[in-house]
Amino acid sequence: MKLLSTFLAACALGAPAQTSVTTVITKSEGCVAYAFLQFSPDGGELARACGFAPIQLFDTATYNKCRTFRSEIDYTPRLMGFDYSPDGKTMATAQNDGGALIWKADDPGKPVPPNGKPLKPFFGVDEVYALDKPLHVLQPPNAPGDDFASVLSISYSPDGKLILTRHQSGHLKIWNASTWALQSDLTVSEKGNKALFSALAIAPDSKSFVIADMDGLLHLWSLDRKSEIRAIRSPDGAGRPPLDLAFSPDGKTLAVVYVGQRFFDGPVVLWNTADWTAQTMSGYEVAAFSRDGKLLALGRRDDVRLLDLASRTELRFIDIPALKTQVEVFGPNNSPHPGEKVPCGVSGLAFSPDGATLAVNCSEGSLRIVKLRP
Repeated sequence: MKLLSTFLAACALGAPAQTSVTTVITKSEGCVAYAFLQFSPDGGELARACGFAPIQLFDTATYNKCRTFRSEIDYTPRLMGFDYSPDGKTMATAQNDGGALIWKADDPGKPVPPNGKPLKPFFGVDEVYALDKPLHVLQPPNAPGDDFASVLSISYSPDGKLILTRHQSGHLKIWNASTWALQSDLTVSEKGNKALFSALAIAPDSKSFVIADMDGLLHLWSLDRKSEIRAIRSPDGAGRPPLDLAFSPDGKTLAVVYVGQRFFDGPVVLWNTADWTAQTMSGYEVAAFSRDGKLLALGRRDDVRLLDLASRTELRFIDIPALKTQVEVFGPNNSPHPGEKVPCGVSGLAFSPDGATLAVNCSEGSLRIVKLRP
């Protein structure tokens, strides 16, 4: 019966059907390597963060306006991590040496004047609004010259009760999301030395989390006991730092995206969290789960594959066509040059809460919006 239902689901979507992207939202100066994409809990906003570029919070009604943070406009962009609270009321930012800040999610921001910095063409929108007053300073900015305490990522627990921050020093701090009080300051050791982390994911039940160190070792921790439960190493990812970790909504699968040998050819390892057995999906650079837990999206150079998560059957193939670049994506000494077509290079994926839309970030700078339904 399970095989029959999987077959019928595949037939309903085309078994597998090919979907082309028709909507290109914005074009910037490139969003190389891994890009962060996240829809707000109500689906009304899409957050995109890329290295060395201001974060962009797009209004998904038209994608013609967006918000960003004043510090990202006025100074060298330093935002390292971002997360919406599960109830959608607040946003959290990890700003490297700028600390960790909490923001009101409904703050409209202040309009950026047309004669100000060239943000509208950069973002590809008609209106840009700047947020400049945080609701709370969770982690103060570093003292001058103290880069060791820099905040590299920030995450709300799925139940909304905790906030976890990951630091350059190898520390992991756990905060109370209601009182903002620091509850725990944890360190992970590997071979007697303090481990440095590359990625973090909190389990859907908010009882545990997995943190990956730079050698590819996964550390499973209990949030209740504040202690490590076990360490897991994948032969496929040995010695490679994971780029990203993500739990499926039911917590039964952990997707680990590893750095590849070449650009956009890294393995994605799917762990069964019941017995910690693994399946490797080679040649991909990014993975994302749908909110209902039924679909897994895998991205690579110029396409995205949608899989039925339970059976790992491919349901849909999404072609991401190359676009002519308007800037030198990889620098003046490398091709392609302006006017040449550039493969997308999928570097970020996110499903909307209702599962009707898939956001695809391309390393050449564009953001593609794929309508999965109807």
